[in-house]
Amino acid sequence: MSRLALPTLLLALLTTACSEDLCTQAPRCDDSEALNCEPECKVGPCSSGPILQACTERTTCTVVPGDRNDARFYRSRAVCAVTLEACDPATAAPPTCGSDRFATGCSAYRRDIRVPCAQSALYFAQVPACCQGLGTGDGGTDAGTGDGDAGVPDAGTADAGI
Repeated sequence: MSRLALPTLLLALLTTACSEDLCTQAPRCDDSEALNCEPECKVGPCSSGPILQACTERTTCTVVPGDRNDARFYRSRAVCAVTLEACDPATAAPPTCGSDRFATGCSAYRRDIRVPCAQSALYFAQVPACCQGLGTGDGGTDAGTGDGDAGVPDAGTADAGI
């Protein structure tokens, strides 16, 4: 092995180790930043690996447990919560969107949250209407438009990146 190859190999190993460290620590909150990790991407386009979201607009980062009986929302998540009290998504008003392409509402994780539209399929049972047609992003969904997800109209489990 050449002298140049060894430092390059060590640098590559360190870089890989650093990116994996974030996923081993997820979900977690660091002050006003939520860290989650999508371990794999089953249907593209989507991204796997760590996803960081700054909790702004009067939200607080908190880790909420997933529902172990739900094939889609079983994973615990760090969320940017509008309030820390639990809500019921079955009786809550539908999520709304601001001009900044963020959805706010009662999520499947039973918290009122604020999340980018591109990740809304990871948090809401139905992609909010205001997020549909905005393209793909880290959530691994086409927002239920039927393009690229084999026609899954509600951005179901295949689109959620789980």
